[in-house]
Amino acid sequence: MKKLISLLFVLILLFCGSTAGADRQVVEKDQFYIGAMRVVRCNSYVSLREAPNKTSKQLAKIEPDEIVYYCSRNEKEFAYSPYRKQVHMFTRCVYEGQEGYILSRYLEPAPEYEPVETRSESKKMTREEIIGSGNIVFEWTEFNVSVLAAYEVITEKEGELPWETLRVGCFIDDEPEWGYIEQVQQSGQFKNLTAFIGGTEDEPQVYVYDAEYGLIMLDLIDGSEQWVLSKDACSLGDCAVVTAGANTGILYVAGSDGPDPVAISAEGNVLWRSVIDDPEIYGPTEIILNPNDIEIHYECGKSVKLEYNGELISISDL
Repeated sequence: MKKLISLLFVLILLFCGSTAGADRQVVEKDQFYIGAMRVVRCNSYVSLREAPNKTSKQLAKIEPDEIVYYCSRNEKEFAYSPYRKQVHMFTRCVYEGQEGYILSRYLEPAPEYEPVETRSESKKMTREEIIGSGNIVFEWTEFNVSVLAAYEVITEKEGELPWETLRVGCFIDDEPEWGYIEQVQQSGQFKNLTAFIGGTEDEPQVYVYDAEYGLIMLDLIDGSEQWVLSKDACSLGDCAVVTAGANTGILYVAGSDGPDPVAISAEGNVLWRSVIDDPEIYGPTEIILNPNDIEIHYECGKSVKLEYNGELISISDL
């Protein structure tokens, strides 16, 4: 394929979803569910245990002010188990991907950290099905291959939060090849979903960004998920610029949740995160890959130059 042009997108799309097949946390929010909690009232740490028992295996040590997720209290579940005498003292939760139990007296509600619910689906869609009642937010064509993405907000049930919806489809010779639907419950005034093209000039790939889940790469030809980079490692924010290295597939990202630029390999690893310790630098608008340096322009009127290893070279006026 001909040389892939560097991609410059100002993404006013904050939180997002993830790809089909991704291993998301699925939670039944029944009468036992109490949501995100903060660790409090402990001296140095509280134990995350394998079972609701003080002598059960310790899975992790959690320090004060840390947040645990997907918390619930269901004593009936252990009514006939060896843990029935202590279960009333514990809360089930998830910390850094591990599910376990913490003594309830060391927890207090932290609803502001409650994760936004996301979901995804894969199915072939026509161009009309992708657009639906929404707006086209991305369109790319290279020879006989094209990718189309559209965004809209859908209210499924009265009284519930609406779902932001991103539909992405790939076409070969104008025939649907694969489709992908990403949805996230709307959590604020910003749009939360987007897609863009990266990869190399010979192997372009499709990316979906999910600020509640991470950055996901989809194979251009079959739509399969190649990798997921967690949201903690890749926070683009609501004003990000992405440029793809045509020969390397490396993504260079500068976002409003920074504005420190990040380099991400074609395999989904963070290569480096540069540090720009200047509160007056904000709003990236363009990333230019020069032969000897990376140049980033900001709406504040500043230009930042970096080495290709992320080291800061200079900050100047545009």
